[in-house]
Amino acid sequence: MTAIHTKKRCLVLATMALSTLAAVPASGQTINEELVIAPTDAQNFISFGQSVAISGTTAIIGAPLEYNAGINSGSAYLFDMSTGQQLFELTPPDAEGGMIFGNSVAISGTTAIVGAPNDSDENPVSGSAYVYDTITGQQLFKLTASDSTQFARFGYSVAISGTTAIIGAESAGAAYLFDTTTGQELFKLAPNDVVASDSFGTSAAISGTTAIVGSYRDDDAGSSSGSAYVFDTTTGQLLFKLVASDAAENDQFGYSVSISGNTAVIGANRDDDEGSYTGSAYIFDTTTGQQLFKIAASDAAENDQFGYSVAIAGTTAVIGARESNNAEGSAYLFDTTTGQQRFKLAASDAESGALFGSSVAISGAAAIVGATQASHVGITSGSVYSFPQGPGVLNQLQPVVVTEGETAGFTIVPIYPNVDQYQWRRDGVDLVDGAGISGAQSDSLEIVSTMDDVGLYDCVLTNAHGQVISNEAVLAVRSDPNACEGDLNGDGSLDFFDVQQFIVEFQRGCP
Repeated sequence: MTAIHTKKRCLVLATMALSTLAAVPASGQTINEELVIAPTDAQNFISFGQSVAISGTTAIIGAPLEYNAGINSGSAYLFDMSTGQQLFELTPPDAEGGMIFGNSVAISGTTAIVGAPNDSDENPVSGSAYVYDTITGQQLFKLTASDSTQFARFGYSVAISGTTAIIGAESAGAAYLFDTTTGQELFKLAPNDVVASDSFGTSAAISGTTAIVGSYRDDDAGSSSGSAYVFDTTTGQLLFKLVASDAAENDQFGYSVSISGNTAVIGANRDDDEGSYTGSAYIFDTTTGQQLFKIAASDAAENDQFGYSVAIAGTTAVIGARESNNAEGSAYLFDTTTGQQRFKLAASDAESGALFGSSVAISGAAAIVGATQASHVGITSGSVYSFPQGPGVLNQLQPVVVTEGETAGFTIVPIYPNVDQYQWRRDGVDLVDGAGISGAQSDSLEIVSTMDDVGLYDCVLTNAHGQVISNEAVLAVRSDPNACEGDLNGDGSLDFFDVQQFIVEFQRGCP
């Protein structure tokens, strides 16, 4: 018969035959945490992880029910996620019981912001937010609304990008933009069609010059169908009002929002496509206001509340479903360019009622998930789980069989968009572009194949946190395009019986 180039012939045939046995799709795979984070002074019942945010390798985590300065005075913590070390505990000098400082947190570069929506400094439960330097842990400003009113709950949501922060006042139907270098209020955002009962400002996010604010009790498509509003932060002007293409009563679209570049993710945690309160999320293009995808968990079930929390960085989104599996909770990674689920995230020490997925955040370095009722340290004190910071590989490379002269290709898909360098190898030797090879240091390798290209291929992914090597995959090159190279038993097809024949040949020495 026409032979594949004799180099590694046995391994080529084995790979071709065994590759017919199904692999687990990425969407069906579950990954566990690399680190579990808890405060050094953990108390019981503090809801550590109620809010989380991350920028680079620095995370800020809220514990709004902590009671150092009185019942439910609250705290926030800064952690180095590359080591898991606590850097600072943040509490304002005017902390008092009931202010729930840490209900919301955000971070960008070396600036962090913490919301205290029940603070009564200006008026009863008018709310406030605090700006911090993450290098020193020092408070820079205390922010309040210029038109502060009682029960406004300013600070219920906070977000920051560069030097601009957005702060939601969920009971006042407004959000506010601030300059974090001066502490000055820039704009009040209050669309004409918003009323206080819409809960506009319950969620807010910002990226560059674009901000998004959720209004999950808006009733355009029925009570609590929900909506979200997109703004230009340089002018304070409304750009779009977003609603789900299949908006329905009680979906709570806009309960959670996040934005990165021109892409926004919006949670609808009570959508009922797969049963009551299964939840969903929607991906939008913020330059056009167009919905791109509706996404849901591959294992969606009643009462999961998928979309309770959302976050996005680059082309990767993480979605929390804190009520799944008897409130153990879960989270999911999605590719926002395709709407496809990548992985399911779960705690290795999952426990009923932990509410893993209460909060989520993602950066180029890591994804983190809050479990507000986890008892990792104290009784339902809460924990935060960090998922691999080094470059992780999403897909398994598959064997490729081509005819000599055809172009063969391998593509590697990282879990997070944090890869600094790709290096493809053949039989452990680094490849370089040229002589029919292109993309040797990119995520996709192409080879105009010759018999000399037969071999085992893998890819080395590197970033500041480490290095990982993908699985090996065979490139097989044949001279006759009509030959069925893996048909070891001669029945004209590739199937399990060829695997059996291979085992026989291998035991005989695979001549």
